[in-house]
Amino acid sequence: MRRMLVTYMTLGYPNLESFYQFIEKSVELGTDILEIGLPPKYAKYDGPVIRKSYKAVTGWLKDYITPLKEVRKKVNIPIIILTYLEDYLSNLDNFLTTLHEIGIDGVLFPDLLIDFIDEYEEYVSKIKGKGVKTVLFTGPSLPDNLIIKASRISDIFLYYGVRPTTGIIIPVSVDSLITRVRNLVQNKLVVGFGLNDFTDLRKALSAGADGVAIGTAFIEEIEKYGIQSALQLVKTIRGILDEYS
Repeated sequence: MRRMLVTYMTLGYPNLESFYQFIEKSVELGTDILEIGLPPKYAKYDGPVIRKSYKAVTGWLKDYITPLKEVRKKVNIPIIILTYLEDYLSNLDNFLTTLHEIGIDGVLFPDLLIDFIDEYEEYVSKIKGKGVKTVLFTGPSLPDNLIIKASRISDIFLYYGVRPTTGIIIPVSVDSLITRVRNLVQNKLVVGFGLNDFTDLRKALSAGADGVAIGTAFIEEIEKYGIQSALQLVKTIRGILDEYS
């Protein structure tokens, strides 16, 4: 079984030309699913690196529709939008309709099962009713029965975040977490939100993850060394995933 590489990038980071280049080449190098972040008003569940990338593009990125249409034309793999539900409460139907018309496959609201826990099933139904798949985000702080239920209704895969926020190192045993949750999840299990290095990556795969979601590492690589270095990292991670496929 091919292990999935879910590649995250903030829309338009670090600029549109480099963003398109990274997206296209990452797919050629083995990305299975694209996760594209739309900058929210308050990225409370993202770490400092991704928050910084949001800040870098919000000054000039006024229109998300045009670049998303361009991405959809350039690649033929699933595209998932990562953003926060709280930003779209007043115009959720229009937002979802727009995503569907562009050809976006799914949406991931990291705040859905945390801040809207009493209404999440209603929102899931609304999202799916607009023709957009719902990828649910879970983590160690959520009760087992909710993780089980979420895994049954999540589309494409269930996203399991191993840490409270992205890119922050805390003493968590990744393999023990994944081994435990693997027995609860009745879906494809993709692990992210805090994988710190190749050791964490290998532990997650050995423990039964069907794939990994990587974002902070790519943004850091772009920031320090440029697009080509980030693409080399995509290639390296794809190679590790293939060792476990």
